[in-house]
Amino acid sequence: MTITQQQRSEIFRSLAGTVGEKEAEFIMSSAPPGGWEQFATKSDLAELQAETQAGFVGLNAKIDIQFAQLREQLAEQFAAIQNQFAAIQIQFAEVATRFAEVESRSAERFAEIETRFAEVESRSAERFAQIETRFAQVDTRFAEMSERRSKEVWAFAAAIAVMTISICGSIFLAI
Repeated sequence: MTITQQQRSEIFRSLAGTVGEKEAEFIMSSAPPGGWEQFATKSDLAELQAETQAGFVGLNAKIDIQFAQLREQLAEQFAAIQNQFAAIQIQFAEVATRFAEVESRSAERFAEIETRFAEVESRSAERFAQIETRFAQVDTRFAEMSERRSKEVWAFAAAIAVMTISICGSIFLAI
């Protein structure tokens, strides 16, 4: 029960009339301003302790449930991530296989190209050898023709010289 200010004043006057004013002030200062019911008793504290403990038990239970749910969610998410990594690893393996196939085909194609170049080089060397042989034959024919022409030219020149000498000699003798 809470005491009002008016009730406190009446109690003070009644006490002051009975025990005296100083004693009444001492007694009134020892009493709580709102009444004795504001003080907690041992049973009040025990009840509060029980309520607090029950609250903590309930809170711990809620926290345990939330942590269990969180662990479950994390486990699901990690499993999903692991599945995604496994899928990525499979894709990388497929890419590696494709690269190996491309590399193998490229090596085969380059080998074919090198073989073809070797064939072209061989045929070119044969053709150049044939051309060189033909040039040598042409050079030989030109040399033969030049030699024949040179002999013919010398023979012609000699014939002209002989004729010139004969004509000059006849003219000279005729004079």
